[in-house]
Parts: sequence; structure tokens; C-alpha cells
Amino acid sequence: MVKLYGQYRSRAFRVAWLCKETNIPYEHVNVTINVEGATAKEPWYAALNPNKRVPTIDDEGIVMWESAAINLYLAEKYKCPLWPKDPASKARMLQWAFYIANDVEPSMITMQRHRHLLPPDQRNEKLAAEAEQQVLPKMQVMEDHLAKHRCFSGNEWGMADFMVASVAYSMWINKFPLLEKFPKFKAWLTASCERPAAKEARKLRE
Repeated sequence: MVKLYGQYRSRAFRVAWLCKETNIPYEHVNVTINVEGATAKEPWYAALNPNKRVPTIDDEGIVMWESAAINLYLAEKYKCPLWPKDPASKARMLQWAFYIANDVEPSMITMQRHRHLLPPDQRNEKLAAEAEQQVLPKMQVMEDHLAKHRCFSGNEWGMADFMVASVAYSMWINKFPLLEKFPKFKAWLTASCERPAAKEARKLRE
């Protein structure tokens, strides 16, 4: 059985969501981060994940970290119904997976930290404003795509959509004001987060 290490209020949530979409049974091992005495800093966990971050999985001896890599591995191995059916669809999925991780998420995290998540005395509005200017054109690319296509996977919600939604979920759950500038993306993201599998994973997180 797959072991999933991490807190549900972390990127481990993304793996839990994928498991729900794929009906993969797993054992959850709670690993704390960013707190005094965090489990992620302990030697036994560092032996699994030298970065001392979450999530990590152990799939019958296959140990992996990095949530996107984990989800792509699990989806392919366990025949997730969202998995692309041909090389072109797989390429599209990888395109959006890399795009959301490389072009959107870093600025998104900076904005969230300095406008919502950090204590007020630790926030830096200059950093938040710079991150907003960086992410706006990236978000517009996704908005423009959804103006022409129903989903990122084409006509049906698929693995490309999952990869984008699992990262953008934090914007939705935190009611990030930036989403109001991109109504098509917001509507798509809301529908994604209301999927039955997403709701199951949300119960674990929330």
C-alpha cells in the first residue's frame, strides 16, 4: 500500500486528491512542518526526503518526493481515469503541469504569504506587488485559453486540469482577490474544486 507522508494542509493535499480521483488506497503518516520540533526535521524522515519537506510517498519501496512528480507517477501506474490517452494529450498535460509550477506558483505563493498568510508585521507589500505584476500576465494566458477551450485537457476535464487545479487550489480556498480579474479561470477552478474527489480530499484538509 502507498504511504503518504505529510500534513493535509500542505502539498500532501495534492497527492491525497489524486488518490481520490484514482481510487488508490493509502496510509497517511502525519509529518509536521514549520513548527517547533517538526517531524520533517527528524533523521528518520530526512532519510526518506533529504529536503525535509512534504509530501513524500513510499509505494512498496519506491520512495519519491516532489508533489507533481508523485502525482504523475501514481496516475500512470494506477491507471488514473484522467491520464492522457495519446502522446499529444500527454504533451499538453506536461505543458500545463510545468507552466503552473514554474510560471505561476512561485509568484502566487509570494503574494499569498505577504498579503494573507504571514503575520501582519512580517508582510512586505513591495514583494507582494512585484509578485502580482509577474503573475498577472501568466494568469491571463490561462484565462485566454479557457476563453477558447472548455478545459486545459481539451473538451473534458483531465490530468492537465488536475495538475493546474491542484496547485491553484490554495487561491480558491483562500478566496484570493486576484481570481476576480480572471472570471473564466475562477469558474473553471471552482468547478474543479467541487469535484467529488476534491471534496473528499478537502474534508481531510479542512
